[in-house]
Amino acid sequence: MQKKMIIIGIVAVLVLAAVGAAALLGGGSAQQRTTVTEQGSDTMLELMTSLAEEFYHSQDSVQVDVTGGGSGVGIEALIRGNVDIAQASRAMKVSEIASAHANGTDPVEFSVAIDGIALIVNQGNGITGLTIEQLKGIYNGTYTNWNQVGGADQAITVFGRQSTSGTYEFFKEAVMDKEDFSPAVSPETGNAAITVKVQQTAGGIGYVGIGYAMQATNAKIVPLQADDEAPAYMPTDEDAVYNKSYPLARDLYLYTDGTPDGAVKQWMEYVLSDEGQNIVAEAGFYKLDPDSLQAMRDRLNA
Repeated sequence: MQKKMIIIGIVAVLVLAAVGAAALLGGGSAQQRTTVTEQGSDTMLELMTSLAEEFYHSQDSVQVDVTGGGSGVGIEALIRGNVDIAQASRAMKVSEIASAHANGTDPVEFSVAIDGIALIVNQGNGITGLTIEQLKGIYNGTYTNWNQVGGADQAITVFGRQSTSGTYEFFKEAVMDKEDFSPAVSPETGNAAITVKVQQTAGGIGYVGIGYAMQATNAKIVPLQADDEAPAYMPTDEDAVYNKSYPLARDLYLYTDGTPDGAVKQWMEYVLSDEGQNIVAEAGFYKLDPDSLQAMRDRLNA
């Protein structure tokens, strides 16, 4: 019995010592932090994770848990009150806003970054550019061989996103005129998956956020024209993305339930800070222009 008590005592001392060491090293801050939950766009997942990590180290009162799943998943979670913030690579639909209001949620929209969706093909593909009409034809099944759009005699293998993706929704509206995709389009669960598939497939094509396209080593970005008469632009052309000359330029959003306060506001302030916007640029996206950034900061403090 005495031996058992000695062992229990030693274990208790070790546990107390571990807790004490953790308090000394971390100031006990981890236990005191308020958790902000955020879910949604896979395009934004790496960006928001990087921001959350830097934010964590910049203060000792808030931590942000970021998960993906797609813009639609995040928006639905916000509507149901399951998360504090939805990250979305498209604007909320009128029907989603109505559903939110019916559920007692008041979505407030914040633009936090700019993206140019990139069309990528395998590095060995000799295609030099596409029009929006040609791109639509590839994704609706009209064109099945690269020689039909100015390329080599090679079958086209088409990759896209799953239907819960904000990028899928944006592409369907901007390129497909809301028409259906071909059944031959392979739906992938994220930008990284599309990038890998295109790099591994000689005739592959896919659409991804510019940050992901820039990281690809065996794929190249295809210039895009609004029509036959328009100049071709790349999503790496900053001016073309900002003035929307590049046809697939878009805003990236965070949605909160009402004008945020407390920990959520503290997090949003960081995202819209100069430091936060620098992280946006480091992740391969574009910062908000000064006027848009000020408008978002004003909205945050309304």
